[in-house]
Amino acid sequence: MTPTSLRAVMQALRNPVSGCPWDLEQDHQSLARFLREEAAEVLDALAAHVPGDPEKERHFCEELGDLWLQVAFHAQLAQERGAFDLRDVEAMVVEKLVRRHPHVFAGVEVENAADVLVNWAAIKRDEKAGRGQETRKRLLQGMAASLSPLDEAMEIGKRCAKVGFEWPDLEGVLDKVREEIGELQAETELDRVESEFGDVLFSLVQWARKKGVDPDRALRRQMDRFRGRFTKVEDFAEANGGWEAQDLGALEAAWQEAKKAPEGP
Repeated sequence: MTPTSLRAVMQALRNPVSGCPWDLEQDHQSLARFLREEAAEVLDALAAHVPGDPEKERHFCEELGDLWLQVAFHAQLAQERGAFDLRDVEAMVVEKLVRRHPHVFAGVEVENAADVLVNWAAIKRDEKAGRGQETRKRLLQGMAASLSPLDEAMEIGKRCAKVGFEWPDLEGVLDKVREEIGELQAETELDRVESEFGDVLFSLVQWARKKGVDPDRALRRQMDRFRGRFTKVEDFAEANGGWEAQDLGALEAAWQEAKKAPEGP
């Protein structure tokens, strides 16, 4: 009988007698790279997602399922050694969400999303204190090692903003971006150019944060647009004698034409 739940599928795949040889060889460490890859593919699908578009919705759903598979695989390994199972994973996150949303489940009053974040941080501190963990740490300590540089820059900005170390308005951040670009343009020595380039990127991320733009999603979508447009330039070159027959002017003209083409929903 074909299993109908992900939990049942994982148990069948890991059956020591009739399971899949590849799945039986895996452990938490060997699966780590697949978890990273599937999370990245979900982000790619999200960057290209168009609500209501059937194909985009299907692709997003599929990638979420692939990520869910990784969670289920790790939970199955834990179940086999008697640590926890997929139900425990769900129960733990449900309990945590209920505890951290007293304004929804316990009658606590909040006025806005900022109040929610304040409560959330206080509850997390109480949780750590209850487990006997050190509650005082440097503001920028304790970030997940798996964060991409863009996400870590966003998190740094968010943490600093919570304690008031923040630009008063969006124009102030843009002024900082302009200042850093000016300093980048003034440098010639490679190490200093790299340093100033990092300052420009960091400032741009903070502008995006304050503007409400996800820089990771923005960059993913831009790269997707670039690939689509460059494909048209490549088609142009192949139809006109190949890359070696083109000069920069011809390629730039083809690029401008590619930019005018509709990009789909």
